[in-house]
Amino acid sequence: MTTEVSSPSTPGDDAGSGLVLDGNAAAGEFSDVLAHDPTTVTVRCGTCSATQAFAQLRAYLGGPGTVLRCRECEAIVARLARTPRGTWLDISGSSSWLFLPRPARA
Repeated sequence: MTTEVSSPSTPGDDAGSGLVLDGNAAAGEFSDVLAHDPTTVTVRCGTCSATQAFAQLRAYLGGPGTVLRCRECEAIVARLARTPRGTWLDISGSSSWLFLPRPARA
């Protein structure tokens, strides 16, 4: 199956395609898809191998989707877009996501 995904603006591009915030700004969107609190996730960049907390990723909002970039090398780590066909999640720019165990309920 072939799909088209539009490219987000480059980090230095001032085309007004959206805000650049930390990963906490994208936590709500990702928690809906992951069924887990993403602020507890550690992500490893597939390009430079930097390991960083989800909140340390750079979040690009306001475009056709949400884009997360590595804080070290600016590579795209993850993309999330909602379309009439469904929700698209691309994490191919990361090499791993570590989900910490949830605390036991009393």
